Amino acid sequence: MNIRCSHCKSQFTIPDDKLPKNKDAVFTCPKCKEKIQISLAKTVAGQAPADVGTRMLPGSDFSLQGRERALVLVSEGPFQKPASAVVRQLGYGVETAADQADAAKKIAYHVYPLVVLEQGFDRGPKNILTYMNMLDMSIRRMICLVLMGQQFKTGDPMAALHASANYVAGPDSLGHLPEVLSAAVKAHKDFYRVYMDAMKTAGKA
Repeated sequence: MNIRCSHCKSQFTIPDDKLPKNKDAVFTCPKCKEKIQISLAKTVAGQAPADVGTRMLPGSDFSLQGRERALVLVSEGPFQKPASAVVRQLGYGVETAADQADAAKKIAYHVYPLVVLEQGFDRGPKNILTYMNMLDMSIRRMICLVLMGQQFKTGDPMAALHASANYVAGPDSLGHLPEVLSAAVKAHKDFYRVYMDAMKTAGKA
């Protein structure tokens, strides 16, 4: 679960299995040492919220509940249907968002190991690409961001660097999208493997 300190605005992640179920929790911000309260208690009399680790938000693929989730943010166009279908094929539960504000809320709540973002979706006042790259780096490194657009050549490292994405995919990827997304995720995991192992050892991932 993503946590933001209301005092110093720092962001960090608490593993879902370390959160208490159905009761409030208080943590100390590791940066400013202020107390952070997280409300996980019953919200309606007689009803407890779903397990934080498996809670599914609107726009979720309930058929894959409990598996790793990916966020697919695509507009109507050539990338829309193949992107969602391929992400499911790779074994992820697919979540979508109604608009940019909805996408930002989901990214603030959950760390998605894969986010597929099409540039047509990202036009507007709440630019998701900018929002993602303002996340605390300890969180951003956990996310493989694949940016899709008509102007990209698939796998162009300079275009990905310029866009602050982990990978870019263009129209030439549509015929072999499973291989493209699988390779992007693998490259991201390999690049950050040592970092993630250190975070897990420290109990921060």
